[in-house]
Amino acid sequence: MIVAVASLTTLGLVLGLLLGIAARRLAVAGNALVEEIQAILPGSQCGQCGFPGCAGAAQALADGAAPVTLCPPGGREVVAALALKLGVEVNVSGVQ
Repeated sequence: MIVAVASLTTLGLVLGLLLGIAARRLAVAGNALVEEIQAILPGSQCGQCGFPGCAGAAQALADGAAPVTLCPPGGREVVAALALKLGVEVNVSGVQ
């Protein structure tokens, strides 16, 4: 019984170590602009913009496939911050 527990514990530790090493060596760097845009968005994951959460909206904004006025919960502050970040001009008079 003790041998079985010790062997399973050792196996778990070795495989966990290998997975940790693989995660570091095979990591894919993300797009810094997408992460910055996602930090600006409110993070409510509401889907009112038509995208599946704020990560999808941030990716679309970074690709230029969506307008900066896409986030209704964010309001004028988020629209202004996104416009500044992306270097576009936007009229915020129609945004609530």
